[in-house]
Amino acid sequence: MNAKQFFDRVTIMRKYQKEYFRTRSQAALKLSKALELEIDAEITRVNALMEKEHKEPIQKNLFEEDLK
Repeated sequence: MNAKQFFDRVTIMRKYQKEYFRTRSQAALKLSKALELEIDAEITRVNALMEKEHKEPIQKNLFEEDLK
């Protein structure tokens, strides 16, 4: 999911959350919970990718001197 898709899904989720609190509709509650699970899964996925990027060591070039 890209940033635009994420934004769109969060916008829809908030719409159903607000609808639920306004109407106490079970349909709105069911949809908002399903969207919350989807958003939570995407956040977990992106956090895992970001952690992986930070853990990978930087590979040095064997043919250049280290200037430090």
